Amino acid sequence: MMSMLLLVLAACSTGNKVVDAQRAEAIKALLESRQFVVMVGSMRPISAPTMSVSQGQKMIVRDGQVTCYLPYVGSGQNVGYGASGYKALNFSSQLLDYKLEYPKADRARITFRVDNGDDHYRFHVEVFMNGKTTIDVDPRGRDAISYSGMIHDLSILY
Repeated sequence: MMSMLLLVLAACSTGNKVVDAQRAEAIKALLESRQFVVMVGSMRPISAPTMSVSQGQKMIVRDGQVTCYLPYVGSGQNVGYGASGYKALNFSSQLLDYKLEYPKADRARITFRVDNGDDHYRFHVEVFMNGKTTIDVDPRGRDAISYSGMIHDLSILY
């Protein structure tokens, strides 16, 4: 009876490893194609506690561009004001200096820059092979902010 239980547990764990390996390969393919979306569930401003965000907040990487629909909480040190059309983290812009690396077997790191005409941003994105993703955004003239979410393929948008 005990040996049967061990056989069943071994079979289950082997099945999970196969699924995990398939998921990791799918995530790597998304990252290398530069065609993915990160659906965000929470944000962590530098000067406030972690907060949930409303459904539909996302960062899309597609065709050499990044499109952000992300809320922003923080202060600016060197920003325009009034009717300047401040876009914060709601913009579409060309990706600059996109770099993908795998510092560990269970994660990937993407870095890139953006100049959206309103500010210059540095993005640091950590993608774990289970799909969990963190986005750290460092604007030149504003407080940094982080987001947590899940990576998906672009079909989730349609």
